[in-house]
Amino acid sequence: MKTSEKVIEIIADVLDADPAELSPTMGPHNLEEWDSVNALRILTNIEAELKVRLSLEQFASVTTIGALTELIQNMILLG
Repeated sequence: MKTSEKVIEIIADVLDADPAELSPTMGPHNLEEWDSVNALRILTNIEAELKVRLSLEQFASVTTIGALTELIQNMILLG
């Protein structure tokens, strides 16, 4: 599974949403269910399932699913 698909799957699971309805341009600004509690759940699930460590600042700085995916892919590449 590609990283982008996994990120969408994790977010969809936390937000109880259909992955097919999520796009890389979406984010906390236009997903009502993406509140502070679910943001922390998304962060911890991403860290656990993708074996990356994101600081709260890094996570809070991304505004879209696509930007989050890009950040994670870069972290994986850099090891």
